Amino acid sequence: MPPKVVFPDTADTVAKPATNGKTKHHKPKQDHRALAHRLRGQRESLPIFTARNAIIQQVRQHPTVIVVGETGSGKTTQIPQYLLESGFGTTAITQPRRVAATSIAKRVAEEVGTPLGGRVGYTIRFEDCSSDKTQLRFCTDGLLLREILSDPLLRRYEVVILDEAHERTLRTDILLGMLKDIQRERKRVAELNQQVPDAYFEEEEEVSYRDHRSHGTHVTFDEPEEEPMQPEAVPSVIDNVHGDVTGIGELKIIVMSATLDAERFSAYFDSAPILYVAGRQFPVTTYYTTTPQADYLDAAHLTALQIHTETPSTSGDILVFLSGQEDIESVEKLLRDSAASFPPGVPALLPCPIFAALPQSQQSQVFDPAPEFTRKIILATNIAETSLTIPGIRHVVDSGVHKVRGFDPRVGESLLVEPISKSSARQRTGRAGREAAGFCYRLYTESDYAQLAEDSIPEIKRCQLSMVVLQLKAAGVTDVMQFDFMDRPSKKALKHALLELYALDALDDRGELTALGRWMSEFPLEPSYSKVIYASQKAGCTREAIDIVSLLSVDSLFYVPADKREESNAAQAVFRSTEGDHLTFLNLLRAYNKVNGDREWCQEHFVNRRNMKHVLDVRLQLNRLCARLELDTERSCGTDLDAVLKCFLSGFFHNCALLQPDGTYRSLNGSQAVHVHPGSSMFAKKTPAIFYDQLVFTNKLHARAVSAVDPMWIAQASPKLYGRLNTTA
Repeated sequence: MPPKVVFPDTADTVAKPATNGKTKHHKPKQDHRALAHRLRGQRESLPIFTARNAIIQQVRQHPTVIVVGETGSGKTTQIPQYLLESGFGTTAITQPRRVAATSIAKRVAEEVGTPLGGRVGYTIRFEDCSSDKTQLRFCTDGLLLREILSDPLLRRYEVVILDEAHERTLRTDILLGMLKDIQRERKRVAELNQQVPDAYFEEEEEVSYRDHRSHGTHVTFDEPEEEPMQPEAVPSVIDNVHGDVTGIGELKIIVMSATLDAERFSAYFDSAPILYVAGRQFPVTTYYTTTPQADYLDAAHLTALQIHTETPSTSGDILVFLSGQEDIESVEKLLRDSAASFPPGVPALLPCPIFAALPQSQQSQVFDPAPEFTRKIILATNIAETSLTIPGIRHVVDSGVHKVRGFDPRVGESLLVEPISKSSARQRTGRAGREAAGFCYRLYTESDYAQLAEDSIPEIKRCQLSMVVLQLKAAGVTDVMQFDFMDRPSKKALKHALLELYALDALDDRGELTALGRWMSEFPLEPSYSKVIYASQKAGCTREAIDIVSLLSVDSLFYVPADKREESNAAQAVFRSTEGDHLTFLNLLRAYNKVNGDREWCQEHFVNRRNMKHVLDVRLQLNRLCARLELDTERSCGTDLDAVLKCFLSGFFHNCALLQPDGTYRSLNGSQAVHVHPGSSMFAKKTPAIFYDQLVFTNKLHARAVSAVDPMWIAQASPKLYGRLNTTA
């Protein structure tokens, strides 16, 4: 056996969903009712059951209620049902991630006694399992944001529940601000309806109402930089929105969180009441390493093996927290290799990965019980920290790291592995004590834990904001500088996003949304990708554009084993294009389609078959959306692949670099030294100009997904920015 990770001797449920990712044929209605009856006892045994009446009373009396429920309290599954049973209207329940929205909806449907898609359903990107009868609709926060674009007052819903608000994702923070304004406007409209007879509305063809759309002066792009703005009290007004508002009622908001910083949410929602619900948490014994670990992947692998071989398989499954997909795939391979050499009598192990980019059908496999004499080892990102409860977990291995995405307008995006916060560490530990006493093995020292930050920095303060600003503009927020953010991003970041949207022609000279900008907002993509698809119509290469956008949706299409680097490079050379990575990826997809994704072919060419399946899924979803927008998705440019590169340049003109006399590349945006990523087909090649999908900072600035372009194309792609560009190095 390999050496152990040494720990000191002392140290300080969601039901299994369907595993195929598809909607199954529903059983007869009486089976659903019988299951709900059997589950009633479990529901009433949850800690939150004793607070049922108090919760309903608070929701009736106050527009917003903050619920802090500890792990295991049952808040996520039970509070929506309490609202349903108490006669409240349609309720939307948001989750930060798709797998949580679907798995919780399936559990709640079982408890309510309805087929999924009946009274209980879910809506996630490109998948709607709901109907006109749905009263509890689980969805991602991004889906609810998109719904606001078509219905600025969310007339459909009487209650909106924001679950896992403590994660402070980008979309959750935007929802907090928009729902706060929608709530105020609906209250005003409801009061207006009570004062004005119904006959008044019948006489008018159109009735204007105020909604959450803000107003104010527009920022100019040449304005001198200032310190981050402080929130100001800005009245919300409607500009040009009309509709029937008769009968509209007030909007109730419930913010649910496992955080102890509930006072912050309460203050944001005008001193909303806070309800604390104790959880049903079993004791968890926590261990720390005696010394810092040089390689957390190796430590995670060894610790999982140590637990597996030294404890009986009946003592529970193992959950290992890692930073991302690449880490998960590396540890999965290590575990499978180790399992192949187990001596007789050692139970089999079954690695089960789960991360956001994994197809839903594969994500749901973590809920399946392991075969007899086999233990599951779930390898997860922080997707498993909250909401998503995997039954059977008794052992948690916490690597102490996660991937953090950041953005700096001068250098682009960064994706770094960084230490987690104390609150995340506590969440991870709690996963081991949901059903019985458990154990948590932290792969860092106790002194390192003491130095961790209490909470992570909200995503909205460290990310690219172009998509956020586009969504706000599409929802009618005319002045994003005065939007009521819970944590206001810097003025510099907002101005950069406005400038980029202006250069993409999504905003006009006054900073208002253009027709193109509204069209781009229909896509759940970064604005640059939406612009590429738009430009592909005129260029006649829509099929190729959608293909490449889909291919760029995953982190890696190839894998390069450390012991077969030369062999894998030779096998992948058949796809490489002299024009760069975008056409290389297109060549790969065409070859993959010809062999129908044959497993042996993928192994022979070192192609990541799992990610290629995800690419096909994204492509199908984009094709459906484009068809709804009346785009011809089969329109192809044939062999004129320059048209494809020009289309991508129309969306990524801000990601360009020119070759310098000393042989290096320097970005046009920020004048930074740019290095082509070693995995790129353009690595070690020199061409007058390149564009790239993203600029990632690790130890230096690396351009990923790089292609060569004619320097003259850059000025043509964005005359607003580069109309007078001197493209000679």
